[in-house]
Amino acid sequence: MLPENTHEIVEEVSHLLLDVISLGSPPELPERYASVESLQTLHARLVSLRELLYAAANGDLTRPVPFKGYMGGTLKALQANLRHLTWQTKMVASGDFTQRVEFMGEFAQSFNAMVMQLDRTLKELVDKDTELSKSNKELLKEIAIRKHTEAALLEREEILRHLATTDSLTGLYNRRHFNQLAESEIRRAIRYSRPLSVLMLDIDFFKRVNDTYGHTIGDVVLQEIARITKSLVRTTDIAARYGGEEFIVLLPETLAAEAANVAEKLRGRIENAPIQTEKGPIAITASLGVSDVLEVKEGGYQETVLTDFINKADQALYASKKTGRNKVTVFSPPL
Repeated sequence: MLPENTHEIVEEVSHLLLDVISLGSPPELPERYASVESLQTLHARLVSLRELLYAAANGDLTRPVPFKGYMGGTLKALQANLRHLTWQTKMVASGDFTQRVEFMGEFAQSFNAMVMQLDRTLKELVDKDTELSKSNKELLKEIAIRKHTEAALLEREEILRHLATTDSLTGLYNRRHFNQLAESEIRRAIRYSRPLSVLMLDIDFFKRVNDTYGHTIGDVVLQEIARITKSLVRTTDIAARYGGEEFIVLLPETLAAEAANVAEKLRGRIENAPIQTEKGPIAITASLGVSDVLEVKEGGYQETVLTDFINKADQALYASKKTGRNKVTVFSPPL
């Protein structure tokens, strides 16, 4: 026959076991139930179950299941599934998108959908990267072609500019380009009242050279005179082949006396340096004229200023030829 307080005992034990499951800290088993071994075992297993579930909730899947039977087997299966899921997650993180979860119902469906989406996204990124790399290669190729084309155009432009401004035989400026540069220098000299001289040179008896040795040797003579001229003038001076056997040099910031010194050096160098040709050395002399007289009419620069300026040096050159050649003459205005 059951004790009269059996109901109260069952009620107390029920509350105790519920508190073990639900409270933050599990209550101890009252001393008066210490002799009830089955109750002690149940209490201990519930406490162990709490600890096992808490550990699992915090990612610790290594805790041993403290009891056997259906509950123990179910918990072990849950631990094994979670450990396998953890491994599969690591494999997905390493790039293995073949992993699929075949358990845990709706979670498995969501996990598998996520992995498949990651796989598709990665493939799309790879495809886009491949497409972008191809586009970049094509772009780089196009840029290289454009750069090559631009370089070729610049080179061609430089060649055309050189041809347009340079005498092809001597490498000096041609007459047209000399006149352009001279006009600019004359304007500057007039504006700032600076000295400017012009020197003209003509090879003596050049027709005799052509008639005696041929035009090929005549070209060699012209080239050598151009080389000597370039070697004696400054980088600021402007030297040109003015036509035929006639050369001209513009000397900025230079008075006639200084220009005459340059002309005399040039004359002496030509006279004392016979030109070596395949037909032997040829003695050459030159006549030179120098002027620094810039005549500007009222109203400033006129187009005739350049022509008049050069004509004065040409008159001095003619005087050198008329009075014996192989000499330098400085223009003197008529009294």
